[in-house]
Amino acid sequence: MLVFFIHGVNTQSSKYADTLIKNIRKNIKTPINFYSSFWGNLFNDKKHQIIGYIEKDHSHACNLHQEYQNYHSDTYRYKKQRNELINDFLGDFLIYQNSQRGKIIRQTISEQLNQFLKNHPQDNQIHVITHSFGSFILWDLLFSKELPNHDPAFTFREILSSINIESITTMGSPLLFLKQMLDLDFSIIHEALENRSQKNINVADDLRWVNVIHSSDLIAYPLKAAIDNEISRKLDFFDQYIWQCANSFEQTFINLGQLDLAMTVAAKDAHSSYFQGNIDGTITAKIITDNLLGNSKRLKDRCIHPK
Repeated sequence: MLVFFIHGVNTQSSKYADTLIKNIRKNIKTPINFYSSFWGNLFNDKKHQIIGYIEKDHSHACNLHQEYQNYHSDTYRYKKQRNELINDFLGDFLIYQNSQRGKIIRQTISEQLNQFLKNHPQDNQIHVITHSFGSFILWDLLFSKELPNHDPAFTFREILSSINIESITTMGSPLLFLKQMLDLDFSIIHEALENRSQKNINVADDLRWVNVIHSSDLIAYPLKAAIDNEISRKLDFFDQYIWQCANSFEQTFINLGQLDLAMTVAAKDAHSSYFQGNIDGTITAKIITDNLLGNSKRLKDRCIHPK
């Protein structure tokens, strides 16, 4: 069994999934090989360049108005937080929208998948796990019809043509909003599976897709109702909820009735919680294990996971 990870924005280390992998291994006794694909360092220079431009413009404004020297920080508030927003989210998201840079990201992931399969020629099953914006990158790699000819996505699909695609797991996924924004049609999945069958390409009888949502993750939303009229019986889709508080501050503010503050202090931790060594990460690993092992009944019977 092979498991291939695709990360989302704000990932600076290729070891991002190590803790989650360790938790999954605790639940599965059969041999399993993991690969954490990594593209997060490709365009760091562009994000740093944006911040550099901002710093230059703000410095110019401050030098021009020395009479407001005591208030220079007020002319561009929350600089640290805004720089983090660029580095943590906006930078990677916008970089991928550039057709050439997005192509390079897809090429990198395709090359890594190819090497992974070459390293394990005896395996005949693969499962794909994505986080955050990585779910949209996977959509492009597997299903998009909007990409130009010779895009690396087609190479990715060709590489996968020799192996069974058993399941997809998305964590912290914004696909609900990307579906609405880009009019993504999930019936394409059925068409893709039928095409593989007609070409005698290995494919599971039913593709399982589990969408994991932390209750405090502002990026993650359920998807089933939005796609229910588009998916066929060949796709078993399950939304799965984790509803712990993301940190102690969130629980404190909830107890005080300060829901806006609770939401603010929880958002970042909640979005990364799937990979952590805490109870959130443990439950995520159990949900993924059910998907990897094909425990569809358990996924169907329980979609909200307790504290």
